[in-house]
Amino acid sequence: MKTTLNKIYKALTGRLAKNIYLWLFLGYVVFDMNYNNEHVYHRGIIYSPWYYWFIITGFLLQMTLVYVNNLWLCPRYLHARRYGRYTLYASVLVFIISLAYTIGVKIAGMHFDVDHVQQAGFVTSPVTKGWTFWDLLTDMQTYTFGNASWLFIFTMAWYMQDYARQRRAAEQAEKKQVEAELNFLKNQINPHFLFNTLNNLYGLALKHSENAPGAILKLSSILRYLLYESNTPMVSFEKEKEIMQAYIELELLRITDSEGLHFSVSADRSDYSIPPLLWMPVLENLFKHGTRIITNDMRGDFKFAITDNKLTISSTNNYKGAVQINGSKKEGGIGLANLSKRLELLYPKKYKIEQHKDDQDYSIEVKIDL
Repeated sequence: MKTTLNKIYKALTGRLAKNIYLWLFLGYVVFDMNYNNEHVYHRGIIYSPWYYWFIITGFLLQMTLVYVNNLWLCPRYLHARRYGRYTLYASVLVFIISLAYTIGVKIAGMHFDVDHVQQAGFVTSPVTKGWTFWDLLTDMQTYTFGNASWLFIFTMAWYMQDYARQRRAAEQAEKKQVEAELNFLKNQINPHFLFNTLNNLYGLALKHSENAPGAILKLSSILRYLLYESNTPMVSFEKEKEIMQAYIELELLRITDSEGLHFSVSADRSDYSIPPLLWMPVLENLFKHGTRIITNDMRGDFKFAITDNKLTISSTNNYKGAVQINGSKKEGGIGLANLSKRLELLYPKKYKIEQHKDDQDYSIEVKIDL
């Protein structure tokens, strides 16, 4: 039932239906104007079959003019900017339609007991009695002007529609390009995160740590989220908070003294939707530098907060004395560069990234207007 109603709705609101509505409306306007025009028509003309032949023939000629122009001349020549060809063919079209209209009016005029015939409610032109070339040319003058006016109006309508189509096509192409770039950048996060986490698991395995099974379990839940739930443009804050906490717990498993590390995740409402994994590069950076300290002075603060539709992601950590873990050097820079590119695509001119580094501390703050 719903499918049938959808088909009916599409049929009643489609392009063909809109064209039918337009011509019915114009026909009603013309008929109403003519029916009430006592100065041009006698009442008896309205009831003559020749009157309706005149009106219908006139509308068919007008429709021919419009559709040949809008469906053939404009797309083929105007769209290609071949203005000379378009002007030539449009002039020939107007001449042919005007000549046919003039002949139709003269035939109808032979059966009307009037001196004037109105062309489609637009203009009134005298109908000469003869059929010579000059008679036809005289009668065609007004009709040529009227048809040229129709052509101009519908050409402008075509121009506006074509401009709108090009804008939509450009926007769709840009949207697809942005989506492709975002997917590429987001897909970079997964192997980068996996590489870092496997390094951590490798360290736990070497130590035969009892935390290794728990770490693998947490990694499994995070990977499930990365594979199946983060492929949408937006995710709920609550889900992101859950994964953030799992990620933090996973990283903390390999740290013996984490008292100097502090984490805060909050929002003034629970119904926020945000792009997935914006926080991950900042957290990765904190764990990468803030926990590789020779001394016992391990410090790091992370904050993820949404207030009044403004998201703040910040971290501060000490880095002096940082060393390699398990003898392997971690590659840096991928995550934060990735974050900057994503934000440029998602929130152009609506975000700010500030970084600061002194002799002992490094800090980063990301502010986004959601």
